[in-house]
Amino acid sequence: MALEFRIESSQPVTKPSPSGSCPESKSSKPVPRTSPFIYGIAIVLGLFSGWVNQKVDDALLTSLCVLAFTMLLGVCRKQRPWRWLLLVWIGVPVVLGYYQFVVRWPHTRGQVYAAFLQILAASAGANGGHFLREMIDHVFLKQED
Repeated sequence: MALEFRIESSQPVTKPSPSGSCPESKSSKPVPRTSPFIYGIAIVLGLFSGWVNQKVDDALLTSLCVLAFTMLLGVCRKQRPWRWLLLVWIGVPVVLGYYQFVVRWPHTRGQVYAAFLQILAASAGANGGHFLREMIDHVFLKQED
């Protein structure tokens, strides 16, 4: 026995475009390109977070720095928040590696694990900043759905 489901709709069915992308809506605006200056700021903020991790040796303060910086960048540029996640987070293990191999300061396994777990704070901050900007746009700027 085969079950057959039909959905009746009064709206016309749109076929996907040949390129495989979704059809464009009437209200879509072109997204401005992000300047390289913002990417540089993200990298500098990531390196600063790594420096905080090394000098203060407090994983919670490092998480707070990573969270705040990625949230700030996510609010500033809401498109593709994964960029800010990677650019800010990667500064923590890079600085840890610099101090390990160049300066010759040894680290424990816990410090190395904590440096890589900072990606969780970066993910929360970048996505939280993205959705905060969405809320600001819809509530305060009165955009239509």
